[in-house]
Amino acid sequence: MSEPLVNLSIEGGVATVELNRPHRRNAIIPPMLDELATAVESASATESVQAIVLCGAGGAFCSGLDLDAYTTEPPPPWLATANASGARAHDALARCPVPVVVALERYAINGGAAYALSGDLIVGGETAWLQVGEMIQGLPAPMNLAWLTSKWPASVTSRVIYSGDRFSGPQLVAMGIAHTVVADDQVRETAVELAQRIGSAPNGTPRAMKSAIRSLYDVDIVSQISRARAVSPVTESFRPTRAPKV
Repeated sequence: MSEPLVNLSIEGGVATVELNRPHRRNAIIPPMLDELATAVESASATESVQAIVLCGAGGAFCSGLDLDAYTTEPPPPWLATANASGARAHDALARCPVPVVVALERYAINGGAAYALSGDLIVGGETAWLQVGEMIQGLPAPMNLAWLTSKWPASVTSRVIYSGDRFSGPQLVAMGIAHTVVADDQVRETAVELAQRIGSAPNGTPRAMKSAIRSLYDVDIVSQISRARAVSPVTESFRPTRAPKV
């Protein structure tokens, strides 16, 4: 029996959702996104869960699309439904009713950055970094655009998108993207501790508070994702062929 591509565990009020392709630095393939969506939906539907930790196995968050898998000949059978898999994963995160704490270890690149940015709080390592290099590579970036424009001002979005730079953990904190930065070997532990603090709040208040924050800021991330897909579309025939310079 093959290993799951995403691990889900629930302890107390916290669900841990772990991308599980460590041999590929958790690079994205659509079957992994299908499992990610299922895991987030399951955690969201479990009333005892009050917070989620989103992380990657093997000491890295996500290295972006798995270009080797995407460019295999003949094309992999999941290529035809790749867009739908990505849409489902992001929609599950957008609809998630509990705070999501991201453990940003090593890096989050391009498509992987979008999943890091989906978190409500990001705990980054001192040498970890996030990079959205899609525009520089001539690629669309709908999901990064959706999350950035839903949470941060245009100045931050412009800096991340236009430069294509790597932003380190300390820089992400300074920009207001990350909550805190810690030693590289403390990222996962710190993220779990933060989620446990949230999850231990009484009377289901984390769920209520997330709903209130979104309502008071008039944030509809599901609609923003739909708009981003329309203005920065990924065609059904999209097949990446060029890796980011990392």
